[in-house]
Amino acid sequence: MPSGLPQGHPPIDNALIIKQLQEEAQQNPKDPDIPLKLANFLYDQRQYPQAIEWYQKSLALNPNNVNARTDLGTAYYYAGQSAEALKQYSQSLEIDPDHKPTLLNVIVVNLEGTHNLAAARKAWDHLHKLDPANPSLPSLKQKLDAAQGSSGDATSSQ
Repeated sequence: MPSGLPQGHPPIDNALIIKQLQEEAQQNPKDPDIPLKLANFLYDQRQYPQAIEWYQKSLALNPNNVNARTDLGTAYYYAGQSAEALKQYSQSLEIDPDHKPTLLNVIVVNLEGTHNLAAARKAWDHLHKLDPANPSLPSLKQKLDAAQGSSGDATSSQ
């Protein structure tokens, strides 16, 4: 089955789910979890501009949710706004300087988005000290090393 759903599973109506969550958020305007649930759903559907809007609504109610702020940053990154992504990650790290998912995203956005290799390396070093067994670190180190090697030598290949 091309949708990835188990055989016999009814199709999922994304528009209906979004509408239901929007209505639930309207009925519970002080609950940050409902807009967060909708933001995560929209993010999973790769509807990043809409996800950003709902992450912002959730964070307006609970500004110290580091995971939501990191997800907001990642939605900004996928929406082509690397600088805004890094701003959100910076706010996350102000709340929790050792938040591993945020540090991982700082590496990726600096490496692939802004090409700030020094900032990517600094975040990599911090994450490596916190979690040396992190499975993402080896491939990110390879990418960092390759980018640093090619940034100084225009003839080098990847």
